[in-house]
Amino acid sequence: MKCMCLGLDTPPAHGQSTGAHRYLRAVPSRDEPTFSDAIELQPRGAGHFDGSIIPGWDVRGIPHGGYLLAMLARAACLEADKPDPISIAANFLAPPEFGPARLTAGVIRSGKRQSTLSVRMVQADVVRVDATVTVGTVADGEPRAWSADAVAPLLPDPQDCIDLAAASRGGDDPGVALHDRLDLRLHPSTGWMSEQPSGSPVLDGWLRLHDETDPDLFALLMFSDGFPPSIFEATGRAVGHVPTVQLTTHVFARPAPGWIQSRCRTRVQGNGFVDEDCELWDSMGRLVATARQLALLR
Repeated sequence: MKCMCLGLDTPPAHGQSTGAHRYLRAVPSRDEPTFSDAIELQPRGAGHFDGSIIPGWDVRGIPHGGYLLAMLARAACLEADKPDPISIAANFLAPPEFGPARLTAGVIRSGKRQSTLSVRMVQADVVRVDATVTVGTVADGEPRAWSADAVAPLLPDPQDCIDLAAASRGGDDPGVALHDRLDLRLHPSTGWMSEQPSGSPVLDGWLRLHDETDPDLFALLMFSDGFPPSIFEATGRAVGHVPTVQLTTHVFARPAPGWIQSRCRTRVQGNGFVDEDCELWDSMGRLVATARQLALLR
C-alpha cells in the first residue's frame, strides 16, 4: 500500500457525518493504471468491445464484481452514445480471469431520455457476466431520500476509522489486492476482523479511490460492491467465501468530490444464499446510489 497522508481542510465535529469536507491525499505513482484506465474499452464495431481485466482490481485473484460492473456499464454507454450509467442489473455466471475480455452490447430500447441495453462479458467462449444496463444523462437535480431509515451513518473522520488494508495485513492472510486501489475505512466499532463480531450484520464506513481521482458515476458502481460482506459482522468469517451471484445498482446523482459514505446490511439468509443492501452517500450528505445483491454462502 502507498503511504497516504491525510489532512482535514475543514474538520467536522467528531462522530458526526462530514457534510462537504475534503481530505488531502498523497500523490500516487503515475505508472499505476487509474480506475478509468482499468475499465477502458476499444470499440470493434457492431456492438463489440475489447477490454482487459487487469490484476490489482481483485479479491485474492478473483476480479472484483464492482470493477466488472463499471466495465459493463462503460460498454453500454459507448454503444448507446449516452454518457452516464443509470441502472445496471448483472448476473455473475462464471468467474472471470485476468486478461483480454470481449464485451458485446445490444440495444433493447432506445429513447431520448434513456436507453436500455443487454451487455455480455465473454472470455474463452464462456459468458462470464450478463447484464441489463440503462444509460442516459444524470441530471443536476438534488436526490431526495423518502424512507425514514435512508440516513447517512454517523461516522468519525476517516483517519479515526479502521483502515481495512492495514488491519488485514500480516499473519497468514496475503491481503486483498483491491485494498491497494480502493481505500476503505470502517467504523471503529466493527468487530469481525478481530474475531469479535457484533452480531448485527451492518457495516458502516468510508470509501475513496487511492489515487487523486474524485468519484464519478462509474466509481459509484464499483463502490456499490466495495465493502466486505456485511454478514461477517454477524457471524465472523465462519461463513467462508461469499461470491456475488446477482448485483443491481441504481444511480441517482453525480457525486460531489471527496469521500463516499456507505452502509451495507444483510436482511435475509436462507437456502444457501444471503442478500445485502448498500447505500452510498457523497461528501455533501446526498444519497447518490443504492444497490442490492444476492450472494452464495460457501
